[in-house]
Amino acid sequence: MNCQLAAYIGDRPITEVLLKAIEYQEPLYGGHATGMGALNGDQIDIVKAAGPLSHVKKTHPEITKLKGTCAMAHSRYSDNARVNPDYNLDEMAHPYISDDGKIALMHNGGIANYKEHWKELELEHTFRSYGEVVDDITDSEVAVHMLSDAMEQGMNMIEAFHHIAPKLTGTFLLAVIHTDEPDTVYICNWYQPCYVALGKDETMFVSSRKGLKDVEKHMDRVFQPPKNSVMKLTRGNIEVHVMDPDREIPKLVMNTPKAIQLIKEKIKEAGRIDVRQLFYALHPEGWAEAFDVTPEEWRRQRKAGIYVMNPYFELLEAMVNNGDLVESIDPRSEGGIDGVPRFSYTLA
Repeated sequence: MNCQLAAYIGDRPITEVLLKAIEYQEPLYGGHATGMGALNGDQIDIVKAAGPLSHVKKTHPEITKLKGTCAMAHSRYSDNARVNPDYNLDEMAHPYISDDGKIALMHNGGIANYKEHWKELELEHTFRSYGEVVDDITDSEVAVHMLSDAMEQGMNMIEAFHHIAPKLTGTFLLAVIHTDEPDTVYICNWYQPCYVALGKDETMFVSSRKGLKDVEKHMDRVFQPPKNSVMKLTRGNIEVHVMDPDREIPKLVMNTPKAIQLIKEKIKEAGRIDVRQLFYALHPEGWAEAFDVTPEEWRRQRKAGIYVMNPYFELLEAMVNNGDLVESIDPRSEGGIDGVPRFSYTLA
């Protein structure tokens, strides 16, 4: 539900840039699985496996050897995998590949109606994420096949996103590379975390700003693009289009002093708490109060796919920098893998 993503177009060492971005982001949410896909001429080279980045570097060291000028990387978080390792197969890691090998897609969120799409698509497509024990797939994989079908009908990538986005419910940011479009990354985002950095002849996308730690100072512009948008990223440039004109973007504004007060109260009560536990300790009543809505409205927005994770993450970072909180990375066993990192907090 809250994976951490990164993509880069440019001439920097691409595995170093992207894997560092994943390393910085994965303790927020992520670490159940890691994957990377790089454009390599008329093919996409993909390495992916269950486990956090440190684990996958050992089990699949080839992930550090991918090359190119356009690639993307993913750290998966799954509520299902957290409690059941059968939902954390290597093939459930991102990115996913289309049947013809031309499209690779990674996803942040949860496609609520994926089963109805799966039922229709499985007649003509192979679902590599299928797990026999759980008799299920990863919801994200339906999107790559829906995109592929749309493009086979003659649509370009932006038109294909416009075609499939209204058919998806839940939360989603989809990032895509295509063998026919070198040095190009497409992003289709309803309301998930997203930062874009533009530099001279280079562009980078991350879920959380932490992922830009090593490159931000070299970029000319860093910003959060509009929600409900389809974006085309190329070297030093971005095009932004409305994703779905029938969707209304809510105006949610955090009352920062109130949120700080509530966060401190929950941490004081717990003594020590990780970033996920803290978020849900405030859900729904605390977050409703912090955003000046009713609990019922907060739940309704969540059901509609509205997540406010980056304001939350950035407030925690500010509280650490201001000396209010102490942050640590606590490894734990999740998804059948040891060493999954997660940020935890205590009062200073």
